[in-house]
Amino acid sequence: MKYAALYSPEKYQSFSYDAQIKALHKLIKALQDEIANPASREGLMQQISNLAPLTKAPLPSRLEQLIVAFHPDPYRVLRALTQYFGEASLKDSQISLRTGDGSKACQPEDLQRAAGITLVLDNLRSVFNVGSIFRLAECLRIAEVLLCGITPTPLHPNMAKTALGTCEKVPWRHFDETEAAIQSLQAEGVTIYALETAEPSVSAFRCDYRLPLALVVGNESLGIAPQHLAMCDQIIHLPVLGWKNSLNVGVATSIATYQIMFGNSREV
Repeated sequence: MKYAALYSPEKYQSFSYDAQIKALHKLIKALQDEIANPASREGLMQQISNLAPLTKAPLPSRLEQLIVAFHPDPYRVLRALTQYFGEASLKDSQISLRTGDGSKACQPEDLQRAAGITLVLDNLRSVFNVGSIFRLAECLRIAEVLLCGITPTPLHPNMAKTALGTCEKVPWRHFDETEAAIQSLQAEGVTIYALETAEPSVSAFRCDYRLPLALVVGNESLGIAPQHLAMCDQIIHLPVLGWKNSLNVGVATSIATYQIMFGNSREV
């Protein structure tokens, strides 16, 4: 989105002082939203810097300090914005992605392996976690994500904030019941693995995975439902050395899926 011509100097000068401050605040909010976009970021900083001297009275000190802190380094700008808005205002959707989205550095055998992996989300509750898993699935070209029970789907209004445009690139289906999703996979000859802190289980780093496979992950508080766990062919876990026995489900799914893809001495 382009903001470079949002306010002309003539239009800005016609505003009252209060309206001018609101206009600058609107531009600064846009700068926060566009921090990862170099062209928009630079255009917004330039416009704010050009309009500020035209303000009818001195700027509030906090606003003036922010403008003085504008810099070509986006991380310095992000720090200044954090001080201006407060840390609570920053969002995961503002994480700057590495340039080159859309480029692929993969081997044909990796794509073939990824095509044999399905992720099954058993009644996850958090849109953030589900969006994170969609990002994982898109990065690794995972075959499909099955969303079960109360798990939010890409139709949820907040999904785009965490999935960052990956939902439309990842095949997905919704099942009212997880049992139906697992039964559908089993009918296709898919081996079902459960990622859970349960016994008996084997370390995710010592398991000999058989493809095609599905990895089932469970609810943030309750884990995988016992009746669904009983339907799985094998349980794997992530070893821990500390007091806490598990990780966030999005993080744990990422670790296990990367191990399935690239572990066991496979070349990256």
